[in-house]
Amino acid sequence: MVFRVEYILILSIMVVGFFIFIEKPKSVKLVESNSTKEFFFKNFSLLEIDENGIKNQLRAEEATKDKNSFYLIDINITHNKIYNILSKKAIYIKDYIQLKDSVILKRGDEFQFSTDDLNYSIKDKIAHTDREFILQMNQNRIKGSNLYYNIETKEITAKNIEASINY
Repeated sequence: MVFRVEYILILSIMVVGFFIFIEKPKSVKLVESNSTKEFFFKNFSLLEIDENGIKNQLRAEEATKDKNSFYLIDINITHNKIYNILSKKAIYIKDYIQLKDSVILKRGDEFQFSTDDLNYSIKDKIAHTDREFILQMNQNRIKGSNLYYNIETKEITAKNIEASINY
């Protein structure tokens, strides 16, 4: 008995063709990029200038701009050359900055508080956190939560306060 190769090849092509026409092609969804990054900056600065010169300044080691916000790394915000707000990460959206990771607010007279999360209103000059914070002034130390600090009026409110005051 002799098998002819041509018949085997024709039979193979028919079987493959049969499966090709029976199997319906599947539609593939369009893959869209979820990256909205528009610009990337190194040594980024924003300045607020008045008639006396630089009033307020925001500096960051890196900034990524997307459609409506900036993502900042290693931030230093200076207000009236008196206050500094330092943080590892932040998001700047419109008139608000959400600072995260090792946030420190310093004032020139040994006033300093630290927390993990801080919301800062640029327009109103108000710093607020719902998390725990530690406030140090001279030799005094205050620990609490829900800090509200108006930088213009120097008004401070907080909850769950534990204080260690040296006089």
